[in-house]
Amino acid sequence: MNAKANFIEMVHPGFVMSDYLALIILEQSEEELINELSLLFPHGKYKVGVIKRTQAGIESLLKKARESNIPLIFLQPQPPTFSKVTKNRDSFSVNLITPGSSKSADLAAQFIAHPKTTNLSWIGYQTYLTSPESLAQLQARYFSPLRLGSFRENFVAAEPLIRHNSLNLIDLTAIRYSDAPDGLGTSPNGLYAEELCQLVRYMGVSSNLDACYIWGYPKGGKSSPITTRLLAQVLWHLFESISTGQNEDPYCPNQQVLFTHREVYIGSQNHILFFLHSNQTERWWIKLLLEDGISYFIPCTYEEYAAALKGELPATWLRYYQKLNLL
Repeated sequence: MNAKANFIEMVHPGFVMSDYLALIILEQSEEELINELSLLFPHGKYKVGVIKRTQAGIESLLKKARESNIPLIFLQPQPPTFSKVTKNRDSFSVNLITPGSSKSADLAAQFIAHPKTTNLSWIGYQTYLTSPESLAQLQARYFSPLRLGSFRENFVAAEPLIRHNSLNLIDLTAIRYSDAPDGLGTSPNGLYAEELCQLVRYMGVSSNLDACYIWGYPKGGKSSPITTRLLAQVLWHLFESISTGQNEDPYCPNQQVLFTHREVYIGSQNHILFFLHSNQTERWWIKLLLEDGISYFIPCTYEEYAAALKGELPATWLRYYQKLNLL
């Protein structure tokens, strides 16, 4: 069986956009990576298109893909510019995977400070590589940092942080050197290869997935076969999760049948917390009701629901309440 024939293919003029699950945009020629991808077997029925950045009419193709709600995956050796990532966007909800503010510092700082950034989940940062000022700014805006050690203790905690964000920024130097030799990273500490694969799986099932920028891949295909193979497997996990089609939107009236609604009474005044539980993916949300009648659905974990049953106010609820009142 030739997996390449029905899984990965170069996009040619006259293609039908709806034929593709996602599009990969290459900043440079990556024959080794495409060959590694072609050796992997999709477990769903889908195709992924590949476009070179130098291809004629690239901007119109990308616009067409966005209009068709097809995720775009950009692969490049260096971090993208802030203006490139945020072009034509009214607001930014971001998943950021970098080892710290000393890496890709400008990009992280601009998202943290920009008023149009509505949410930012910084996952896998290492404290000794991250300035106290960056963490203080995150806390001041009630964003969601998840330190590498905390993530490793409970990797499921990352899923609610990722769930509703549309932009995904992945610095491959966040992977420890022994798992990605000959990449651009040199740190002995960092994410394990399988941990990054799990994180991109969470990204793929997001109902808001729009674009993913991945950088830190050596220029000119000069990586080791292991690093190339790792990137191919990371992409495979992303595509497989997108293909499940389990996008759930608690804001959609037509999807309410997918959820079980639960109420939890807290405190002596019996304050009510409203939870939603997905009947198909087992995911949880907190329903936050504001005085103006607007409802917000906040991704959370089962552990936070269980804690509420014991009378504990979820930290996620408190953080979002403070953030929304701040806006």
